[in-house]
Amino acid sequence: MTIIKRLIIFIHIFFSLSNYSLSQINFEIVMKINNEIITTFDVEQEMNYLLALNPQLEKLENKELKILAKRSIIKEKIREIEILKYNELEIENFQFEQYISNLIRSLDFSDQDEFINYLMNFNVSIDYLKKKILIENEWKSLIYAKYIDSIKINKVKLNEKLDSISKNKSLVEYNLSEIVFKKKNDISFTKLTEEIEESIQNVGFENTANLYSISDSSKVGGKIGWIKRNNLSKEIINNLISLDKNSYSKPIKIGNNYLILKINDVRNVSVKINKNEELEKMIMIETSKQLDKFSNIFFNKIKLNSKISEF
Repeated sequence: MTIIKRLIIFIHIFFSLSNYSLSQINFEIVMKINNEIITTFDVEQEMNYLLALNPQLEKLENKELKILAKRSIIKEKIREIEILKYNELEIENFQFEQYISNLIRSLDFSDQDEFINYLMNFNVSIDYLKKKILIENEWKSLIYAKYIDSIKINKVKLNEKLDSISKNKSLVEYNLSEIVFKKKNDISFTKLTEEIEESIQNVGFENTANLYSISDSSKVGGKIGWIKRNNLSKEIINNLISLDKNSYSKPIKIGNNYLILKINDVRNVSVKINKNEELEKMIMIETSKQLDKFSNIFFNKIKLNSKISEF
C-alpha cells in the first residue's frame, strides 16, 4: 500500500471518529459574539470556573448561575476580540506564575499546587485558567497603553498624606470586599439599591457581588483584600469608620459608578514608613484606580459596537 493511500485511509478514519465523538457530545450553540460561537459546553466550563472561585455560588439556582456564566463569557470574549486587533495571545510565552500568586493569595491557598488540585475538583484545567489570566493581563496592558497619558497624580497631596501618617505609631488596615455598580435606565436608583441590599440579605455579599458588580473582583466574590486606611479617599473612610466587622456601607458615588464596601476584618499595624517606597505604592494604587475607570468606559464603548446574539 502506498504512503498516499495510507494517508487517505488515516484521514478518513480520523474524521469518521471525530464526527462520531462530536455527535455523541451534541453541544448546542447558545450565543454568538461577533463571529465567535459559544456553546453549552463553554457555559458549563465557565460555571465550574466561577464556582471554583466562589463556592458560595452553590446557593444560587442553576438558572442564575448560567446567567452569570454567560455574562462572564461575554465580557471576556469582547476583551479577547479587542486584544487580538493589536496582539496575538501567546500562552506558551506567558509568565503564568507571576500573575497567579495574587489569585492564590485572595483565595487563601498556600501554594500553586494546592490551588491546581482544588481546580481539578471542578474540572477546570490549568490551560483554561492560563488563558483567562493571559486575557486579563493583556487587557490591562492594552488599557495602560491607551490611557497612561491621561492619568493625573497629585503628588503634593500624597506627600501630605505621608507626612500625616508618619506622625502615628500604628495604622488601621481594612480587609474589604466590594460591589461596584452603575445606574440603569430601566430602574430607579432607589429600587436598584433596594434590590442589591435584598440580594445581600438573601444570598450573601459575595454572591451579590457576582450578580451585580461590574468590577473584575466580582469573580472572587468582590474580595479586594487588605488596604491601608490612608490609601482610601476621605469619603470612603467616612463611610467605613462607623461600620463594624462583617457589615457593609451604603452606596458611595465614585465617578459615574457606585460602590458598596464590606468590612471583612480590621487590624492595627505598626507604622514603619520608608517615604519613597510608600509614595510609590500610593502612586500605583491611584494609577490603578484611574485605569480601572478608563477600563470600564472603554469596555462599555466596544460592547455597544459588538453584536451579541443569544439563542
